[in-house]
Amino acid sequence: MLKRRALMESISSNLHNFLKKIGNNLSVPDKKFLRDSFIGLLRCGKPIVCQMARHLPNQRTKFLSRLDRLEAHLVKDSDFDDKVEAALPQVWLGFIQDDTPIILDLSDIAKPLAKKMDYLAKVRDGSTGELVNGYWLVELYASLSRKNPVPVLLEPFSHEEPYSPGQNPVVLAAVHKIFKLTDKRGVLVVDRGFDGWVMFEDWLDNKYRFVARLVGNRHLLCSLGGSEQSEAGQRVPIQAQQLAEQTPTPHRFHKLIKRHGRPALRITQIGWVKVRLPGRDEDLTLVVSRLAGNDKPMMLLTNLPVENLADAKRVLRFYIRRWECEEGIRFLKSQVNLEKIRTFRWSAIRRLVLLAVLVMLYLGWLVEAHPTICDRLVYLSQPLPDKPDFLLYRLLGGLTEAINTCFWLHKDLLRKSLRENP
Repeated sequence: MLKRRALMESISSNLHNFLKKIGNNLSVPDKKFLRDSFIGLLRCGKPIVCQMARHLPNQRTKFLSRLDRLEAHLVKDSDFDDKVEAALPQVWLGFIQDDTPIILDLSDIAKPLAKKMDYLAKVRDGSTGELVNGYWLVELYASLSRKNPVPVLLEPFSHEEPYSPGQNPVVLAAVHKIFKLTDKRGVLVVDRGFDGWVMFEDWLDNKYRFVARLVGNRHLLCSLGGSEQSEAGQRVPIQAQQLAEQTPTPHRFHKLIKRHGRPALRITQIGWVKVRLPGRDEDLTLVVSRLAGNDKPMMLLTNLPVENLADAKRVLRFYIRRWECEEGIRFLKSQVNLEKIRTFRWSAIRRLVLLAVLVMLYLGWLVEAHPTICDRLVYLSQPLPDKPDFLLYRLLGGLTEAINTCFWLHKDLLRKSLRENP
């Protein structure tokens, strides 16, 4: 039996503790804006200011007054973003272990009909594949337990912004920022879009551990001792695709998966070969994986040690978990409606993206730090009998239901003093 009163009190206390943790260094007006905008976004599910204002905890003031206050704080020139971002590592840093996957990806905020928003640039819409107006997003997720991708960094950028350094510097700066915070704990996992010499050189110089999928046209140095092309022990250049086709994959394993609601057996073959990058002395490994019925092998370049089958399967599992970042951005776009931002100012756009990230970060923090409350919220959302593949959807439904109940029946639960010490 679900004790709703106890659950509402737990959620209220938990929510205020979370907001105090990230807003400790803010002024009282900024703390109030953080609380109101966060709860308003949770309740309405859209980063649209007028709808957020309708769902604020304190409705003793008129709607237009609430709306003006939110809009004034969104465009206010202050250090609000910097202080909140500086406090966010307190939430997720303790969950990062030495082997935690840190997933890097690029996404977009597509605004095809927008014309007057600041610094609109051409981006590739992930849904249609077309070039439209919008903004790029650099994303970094920490893949934790229960398929729980926690956003550790998500920042919009535009090539049209003055003094924009470009895509590669923005991505590298984001990676540097996160691995400096984690003291190089975690394993960077990237897809084929980051198969670039600039990326690999930077990660090797900084001694970051990584697993990267290759496109196939990159040249690697491979030892072909005893062949007609080289003397014993000499390394010769060879294209990654050609090397992968020549690499044997004698190890086989299988896994039972679900496809279109039906169980299916997936058979995987795997092998590996030691390589180097041209001009570098670091020993790397090319892990080659083949699926039954698919002739094209998957190529994973890593600087993790690979000496046996267990090590190779570990590298493959790192890359498979990369898909969680796709689920993460899909959650932000479908449940938090990230692409429905309607504001002209660049500072307001960045601030609304930060609030959307806070929603997902709070849900991920609940899963890791308060699993009991998480399970009770999932039960409150009245889920289907099947085990959820991605927990945050059901968790958000239960959390919204609990906050709405707090709001209508026990308004005092969401109006604790902002001047209390955390």
